[in-house]
Amino acid sequence: MRLQEAGLEPSELRSRSAGQSFRDSVARLMDDVDELVVRTVANGDEQRPPYAVVPRSAIEASVRMNLETVRHSLLAGSPVVDERDVEALTIRVDERLGQGLRVEDGIQGWRQSIGVIQERFIEIAAERGVDAAEVLSAVRILWQLSDLMTNQMTALFRSRQLTGALRHSQLRAEFLEKVLSGGLPVPEVHARGEELGLDTTIEYLAVKAGTAPGASVETLRRRLETRATDLVVVADGYCFGLLSGPVGVLAPEDVVALGPAAPLPEVAGSFELATRIYDWMGRHGVRGRRRIEDIGWLLAVDRDDAVTALLLRRYRAPLDSMGDFGALIWRSIRAYVSADKNVARASEALVVHQNTLRYRLARFTEITGANLDSTDTLLEVAWALAAEPDETT
Repeated sequence: MRLQEAGLEPSELRSRSAGQSFRDSVARLMDDVDELVVRTVANGDEQRPPYAVVPRSAIEASVRMNLETVRHSLLAGSPVVDERDVEALTIRVDERLGQGLRVEDGIQGWRQSIGVIQERFIEIAAERGVDAAEVLSAVRILWQLSDLMTNQMTALFRSRQLTGALRHSQLRAEFLEKVLSGGLPVPEVHARGEELGLDTTIEYLAVKAGTAPGASVETLRRRLETRATDLVVVADGYCFGLLSGPVGVLAPEDVVALGPAAPLPEVAGSFELATRIYDWMGRHGVRGRRRIEDIGWLLAVDRDDAVTALLLRRYRAPLDSMGDFGALIWRSIRAYVSADKNVARASEALVVHQNTLRYRLARFTEITGANLDSTDTLLEVAWALAAEPDETT
């Protein structure tokens, strides 16, 4: 009688009853937060992810947010992720990153939470007699929702990690620029250095380095920064920074200049010298690693223009009027000085007879008045030779 009064057929009544059972199951699920939190924590402890660092209150808040998203999706009959869900997820991702979790940890935690919610929903639906087809449809919706949110979470994690990495890179570069220019007070040098992982109790080698055109400067940076207490950054086609130990294996095309070891607050002087060495290496086509001990007085040649100009006028200019023969004499002087004044080795390098070399040396003395047996004169000639590139190389 009531069915006829309501105008409903029995099949329609069963459909409405089944729908109500489904909605009741969803509502019952929403009231089960405490149980879901307990299961989520237990599941996490069992699989032992890094979620031990996440407070229980944060896990409970996440479960509540996940439940709300699940409710919207189940009642809508398809995965629903609106702006509020994305905003809530963004806040959660920022919190998890701040707690030291990786993207893999975040995704694992999300899937665990959805898995626990799905398991509990199936239990409630069975208790309330929800049709198996509806339960299967709900499970499919939750799978799709899990995939959708996983993609959202992955994108957010990557974006935040990239932003954090860029900011960390900026902080590294800013610190190096200031400490290597002597622009930081000692207390700030120590404080900021420690924040970046430097050991403020040891001495550091300032480094400036480059590599061949087209080669990766970032790869060179990684070859240099091999210790946790090293700090090297890339800038304008070269890299620079601080090394807490010796340089490892380099590529043949690398150019690495090192300043002397110095305490962290005093590395500006080390970097100034490293820069001079780097520039000298570039001008003279020298590759490998060099320190002041490897170059010595040669570094001063490019620095003192007045002395260089004087010595070139004294020992090189008189040969210019002699054309090719003057250039030949200068090349012979270079070989003689390079061979430590050993006539036999110098003539062998020049592929000439020893008497030919002796003749050229005599002509050089005659033209310039230079006495190559004098230590001062020999140093001046060596300086003039160092100021000009070797035409034969």
